[in-house]
Amino acid sequence: MNRQYKTGEIQTGKPAQRVPWLEWLAAGIGLFLVLGVFGVIGWQAFHGATTPPVITVQVENVAPVEGGYRVLFRARNGAGEAAAQVEVEGKVSADGGEEVSRVVLDYIPGHSARRGGLFFTRDPRTGALAVRATGFAEP
Repeated sequence: MNRQYKTGEIQTGKPAQRVPWLEWLAAGIGLFLVLGVFGVIGWQAFHGATTPPVITVQVENVAPVEGGYRVLFRARNGAGEAAAQVEVEGKVSADGGEEVSRVVLDYIPGHSARRGGLFFTRDPRTGALAVRATGFAEP
């Protein structure tokens, strides 16, 4: 097919089609989003995002309070999956006796920590203090 323009030129074939810059921009954004989704999925696969919760408890502070003693602790979830209703138990063994205190933390996301406290009537500093997580539920 031949076309004749106002300038008198005669061109043959189809006119060259140009892709609008807005279409290139949309394609670039789409490519960026797809690569981002694959990147997040790959990161989660290699960094244990699907590993069941592993809760470790570390005592941070023991202080006397009115009516007894307070033990502050940090419960850390080292795995990728979150834990709900995490029960933490503290046990003080001293003078041939034993005292147990428990607390439930509502939620610990994966790779994060929450703080809590336990109360005892015996001084945990004079005896053996053991603090550990005893259970959790899947959120």
